[in-house]
Amino acid sequence: MKKGACRVIVLNYNGRDLLAECLPSIVEAAKAAKHPTGVTVLDNRSKDDSETLVREKFPTVAWVESPANRVYFSFNACVAALEEEFVILLNNDIRVEPGFVDPLLEALERHEDAFFAAPRSLDWNGAYEGSLSKMEFRRGLLWGSSRFPGHESKIRREGITMQCGFGAFRRERFTELGGYDDLYFPGTMEDSDLCFRGWRRGWKGYYCPESVVHHIGQATFKKAFGASGIRRMNRRNLYLFVWKNIRDPLCLAAHALWIPVHLVKYAVKGETDFLGGFFDACGLFGRAMDRRRATRGPRVLTDRRIFETSRSI
Repeated sequence: MKKGACRVIVLNYNGRDLLAECLPSIVEAAKAAKHPTGVTVLDNRSKDDSETLVREKFPTVAWVESPANRVYFSFNACVAALEEEFVILLNNDIRVEPGFVDPLLEALERHEDAFFAAPRSLDWNGAYEGSLSKMEFRRGLLWGSSRFPGHESKIRREGITMQCGFGAFRRERFTELGGYDDLYFPGTMEDSDLCFRGWRRGWKGYYCPESVVHHIGQATFKKAFGASGIRRMNRRNLYLFVWKNIRDPLCLAAHALWIPVHLVKYAVKGETDFLGGFFDACGLFGRAMDRRRATRGPRVLTDRRIFETSRSI
């Protein structure tokens, strides 16, 4: 293992224009980092000229082509093949500020119990978007948010965070957990699932406001699935998350009691995306149970303890 070294992996699919806009900032940040930091574009079988752009304009950036377009889950094999101690996982719609790398890696080095470190995420215009996140169990489902009451006074303070959609990870812990679970394919909730499994091991997440990124947000997903498709997929995956991960008897009882309430509400309010998402999840119930049984490793924190930790943020 290359101690202290880092590899930034930028996931790409038909994102030539996004790479042209965002990749220069990532390359410059990697050069400016105190830690030895390389950059890789992981391509999900793009049909545009992304490869030509990267090879011609960014000669220091490695180009890796995924065997198939597995969306976020393509990260798993790429990360497993690396030797660096740390990885930073990004989408192609993220522009970073010059000092973005070191605060993340320093947090991982400073805290032996750290699994991931999340940057302060701003939108393209500089308004706060997220990364200081809570993760709780409400109305029978997982609830996560970076815009919880009182978050405004905390977004410039270091501390713990429950989730990391993009940021830095200890590579060995990422691979030990198996990376992102493709139960959620093609996406949404895979990051929450990974972070939750880390927290269950007693591995914490840290929020690093000195590390700053600018994020367009689901640029590729919106093109592929539209807002309605993303809502349906996310609702499906919320149910799959509970069936796969939650062990606490009171949480499971609440989940069972809330299901009919949710279904009636979806029907009455005409929320067909949510209703469809539930039935999509039912079709994957068996797979979720298989993943539940296959989950290995020590459970240092209970579900309830994880959610109590979240409330302390």
